[in-house]
Amino acid sequence: MTEIVAKESRVKRLQDFGLPQVFIENIGNIEELEFRVESEDSAYYYLPSILNYDILVGKEVTPIFCCGVSFTVLLQENDDERIVYFELECDEIYRDYGTNVELLLMDIMIEYYDDTVEDGVSLEDFIQVGNKIGFAKSEELYRLRNLSVEEYNEKYEDVDGWRIEIAEALGVV
Repeated sequence: MTEIVAKESRVKRLQDFGLPQVFIENIGNIEELEFRVESEDSAYYYLPSILNYDILVGKEVTPIFCCGVSFTVLLQENDDERIVYFELECDEIYRDYGTNVELLLMDIMIEYYDDTVEDGVSLEDFIQVGNKIGFAKSEELYRLRNLSVEEYNEKYEDVDGWRIEIAEALGVV
């Protein structure tokens, strides 16, 4: 049976899975990630209307955070647990993290860096945001992402390959 974990049980469920406590506490409260890591409220509003999605059928769904009407959730079916990212309008998983919490946190930090690349973000500020989500490899990630405009644009042409390259360099995968 498909079910959404009750709001009252959500934090404990995410703790039991292994999400960093600091991340759980800061979801929806990090100014720098205001539109990237929003509270789970819209998931609790929209998920009941899409429980018939193939990606959700037969699973226990625990909202982690939202980004507009895109959701990052923890899915559990029997002993299989995994973090996935999907959008309200499409019955398709866009990103499957499995049980790799560090990969999820890395992606959040990459998105933060990319959102601020034109204005620039200092290493200190980047590390502070990483600390707010429990990502311990912020300094290394910053150095891997902080390239000249030419290098950055060249790497960005194969953004998925670059993501994997960074994840491997950080020892996240």
